[in-house]
Amino acid sequence: MNFNFLKRFLSALILSPLLVLLLLKGSPSLIFSVILFCGLIAWYEWCQLFDFSLFYLVWGGIILTLSFSLTGFFSPFFQISLFFIFTFFPFLFIFNKESFTNLFFPFLIGLIYLYVGFFPFENILSKYPRELLLLFFLIIFTNDTGAYLAGKLFGRHPFFPKISPKKTWEGFWGGILLSLLSGLIFNHFFSLWSIERVIYLVLALSLAGVMGDLFESSVKRTVGKKDSGALIPGHGGLLDRIDGVIFASPVFLFFLEVLGYGNLLRLGL
Repeated sequence: MNFNFLKRFLSALILSPLLVLLLLKGSPSLIFSVILFCGLIAWYEWCQLFDFSLFYLVWGGIILTLSFSLTGFFSPFFQISLFFIFTFFPFLFIFNKESFTNLFFPFLIGLIYLYVGFFPFENILSKYPRELLLLFFLIIFTNDTGAYLAGKLFGRHPFFPKISPKKTWEGFWGGILLSLLSGLIFNHFFSLWSIERVIYLVLALSLAGVMGDLFESSVKRTVGKKDSGALIPGHGGLLDRIDGVIFASPVFLFFLEVLGYGNLLRLGL
């Protein structure tokens, strides 16, 4: 058996039950704390990718902590304004072409990337049943698993080789199929929406997850690093494991809030 696959399997075997237990039994404050903690770990790994100094690591961590903590207390416009004011602030004192290119853009992109990827969970947690988050993570992680297994077993045709040489079209379709299967089985037991709506949701989340994976791969390729860290055996860093989650969470919230999926729960529509 491939040793890397064994490490991935053991990591999933340990972390998956913990995630399910957290989502089903954890208090909202505990789940929020875990989300914030994961966001800060992800920020640390982002800073490591770009070799940011301790100042930018701490400053960005403060911005993310305040952004997550103040959600719901102020209007979105006020929160976004504060976010950008605090993000721009340190660069006002060191403004030059080099700092703007090498520091500001990666700093800003990283903060937006993580904030937009993590903030939907608080909204979903406060307004919708817990099983929706279970479905969300099931779709994203089975897509990753299906892509990995199908790519290893049948991979022949490269999928965006300039960004991620090891990914294949066979892996892409394997991920889509496994996430579709898992999403439909989940919906069969929980009767959330019609089969057609579940298929649309699974396809959208799976594609968003793939885009998130490609985005992080392009970042790592740009900075010349293989992994974002070594926190999770067989996967690399936390960012390597949740890159799809970060891109897919706003899409999930869009389906619930804008496309009306949240109002159609358990109506069979």
